[in-house]
Amino acid sequence: MVRGRLITVALWLLIITAAVFLFERAIIVVGFFATPLLLFAVAWLIAIVLQPLVSRLTRLDLPPLMRISRGVVAPPRHLSRVLSVALIYVALFAIMLVFLLSFVPTIIQQLSTLTSSVPDTVNSIAGWIGRIEGSLERFGFRGDLTGIVQPEAIAQQLTGIGTTMLQQSLGLAGSIASVLFNVFLVLILSFYITLDGPRIGRGLIAILPAGWHDEADRFFVVVDRVFGGFMRAQFINSLLYGLANAIVMALFGLGDIALASVIAGILVLIPLVGGFFALIPPALFAILYMPDRLLLMLAALLLVQQVLFNVVMPRLVGQAIGLHPLLVFAALLVGGTMAGVWGVLFGIPVAGVIASIAQFFYERARLGTGPVALHSPAQPAVPADTPPVTEPHPPVAEHAPGRQP
Repeated sequence: MVRGRLITVALWLLIITAAVFLFERAIIVVGFFATPLLLFAVAWLIAIVLQPLVSRLTRLDLPPLMRISRGVVAPPRHLSRVLSVALIYVALFAIMLVFLLSFVPTIIQQLSTLTSSVPDTVNSIAGWIGRIEGSLERFGFRGDLTGIVQPEAIAQQLTGIGTTMLQQSLGLAGSIASVLFNVFLVLILSFYITLDGPRIGRGLIAILPAGWHDEADRFFVVVDRVFGGFMRAQFINSLLYGLANAIVMALFGLGDIALASVIAGILVLIPLVGGFFALIPPALFAILYMPDRLLLMLAALLLVQQVLFNVVMPRLVGQAIGLHPLLVFAALLVGGTMAGVWGVLFGIPVAGVIASIAQFFYERARLGTGPVALHSPAQPAVPADTPPVTEPHPPVAEHAPGRQP
């Protein structure tokens, strides 16, 4: 018995080692087709995020005005999947159009204003440092903070960074046609994946042997749950932090809120260190415009991060991933080593899928169930020459002529 378990464990370790080896080689092959695969991956992730919304819409009843046929109101009917997906993507296109027309010009204008205002900000930084030196001298501390901080050097660096960002933004505006084409292509791909996703999944399952249909169905359910939950949680995290960052900056009277909030909302998605990097954009604007309020603003943003990271996000991500924090850290390290930035971003949901599948097979092995037991109970053996059993017919009542039964 013990020997059999050792053999089973050794086989599983061998399978895991082979899977890791093949995964590393697959990453090398995928590198040759990175661009189209990335487009398909982004489209698939968008489809997974929108899938629960599609399911809810398909359960809604059509309004009575849409069920009138020849003056008669038909019985209640649900929205079709095609109509539900079409409504969602029309709304998505409208939101993107509003964002492009409203926020992108504002962000570019704020970036240009930030670059031109750097020289005027040097004087305010120098005055702020002088006031700090005066406060320290009252307590007996003497030091040349101006020589240590060097506002002129900081101004030159900020000017260079701002000019580079502005040039990149203008370059992006110059190649906006290519960017919009890729976005449009991703949305079209995600539209078809969302529309035909269930049918594609059933087709893939039908290719497999009948004994593995339950396992394949379980795999697709786990992938949708883990990746969909993770992406929705990340989107909500980015949106909430961006809004909170904008509110805090507005309360402290800072400008360029849109630019700093968009950058902070994107940076907060970086695992482990995203919270620290998300503090940099508002801190830079506070140093440039109102350095006296820097510490209070950072304290407010740290309070927001504590509430968001320790209260909101565990509820959103914990149910979707279901991993121990140590496994999350290990997933980040392994993902970053094997796939770089993409491994860091998607190492956590991949680890969640692997953990869920491993737990599923472990439970099956522990309970001793196999593919046959999942489909139908075992039937007793019947000899081939046994005649079929027929049910006896009930006797037919005979009635006398002319009498009713």
